Amino acid sequence: MSQFRSGYGWWVVLALGVIACKTDYENLPAFTEKKYLQAVVEIPAGTNQVLKYDSKTQEFRNTTGQSIQFLPYPGNFGFIPSTKTPGEKAGDEQAMDILVLSESQPSGTVIEVLPIGMLLLERDGLPDPKVIAVPAKPTQQIMEATDYATLNRKYPAIKEIITQWFAHANPSQKVRILGWKNERYTEDEIRRRLR
Repeated sequence: MSQFRSGYGWWVVLALGVIACKTDYENLPAFTEKKYLQAVVEIPAGTNQVLKYDSKTQEFRNTTGQSIQFLPYPGNFGFIPSTKTPGEKAGDEQAMDILVLSESQPSGTVIEVLPIGMLLLERDGLPDPKVIAVPAKPTQQIMEATDYATLNRKYPAIKEIITQWFAHANPSQKVRILGWKNERYTEDEIRRRLR
């Protein structure tokens, strides 16, 4: 009987240790040691479920029961850690949004990416830019575009699809598309928003 108790106690300690070792995704560095931008995937490509990272519990959850009543996400949607964008009021800042064009990745995946552009838009009158990126590893890339000019030249329909998706994914919000910017502008914006 004592062997069972000691074995059981070991599992409890292990389980508590795993629970205590959650990743603080918001405070990961924005750039890796190799100088690649990092993206944290909240919502995998191809889903309609709206998952958000909860920094208090360090979990990815659908706290509102919300789902997109439109086409699924066209890429892996998430945020750039250690960045901030202004919110509606002071203290309402959040990390910069990013859409990674790659095969579907599970929530919580941290992936090195190359920013290739930015979709500038306003949502209910507030700036809401979206960084568009591809994986830094060539083996994870699904298209031959690692910069804005190539995306524009080889895949012009992708820009239109992304623009239309963000314009129509949430009909309860008024969205105004302001245009696209290249990777140099995008990197400057990301660096400007580092915290």
